[in-house]
Amino acid sequence: MEMKIKEANTIFENISKELLPKYKGKIVAIDTDSGNYFIGDSELDAYKMAIKKYPNKQFVFKRLGFHSTHFVGAL
Repeated sequence: MEMKIKEANTIFENISKELLPKYKGKIVAIDTDSGNYFIGDSELDAYKMAIKKYPNKQFVFKRLGFHSTHFVGAL
């Protein structure tokens, strides 16, 4: 899985500048095997689109415009 995350980070770096102006804050589900990605308002939205095309794949999720998808804890 660590390799998939590295590959997803590379794909995300390549697409994020183009997608950021229109989709900041949205979630991207990335299929590292194909390089395809799916954009949703939440992980579930992105996942539902992704599994329609790739029903038996694992995806890496990233949030456009942020370093992490979620933050848990006190500030």
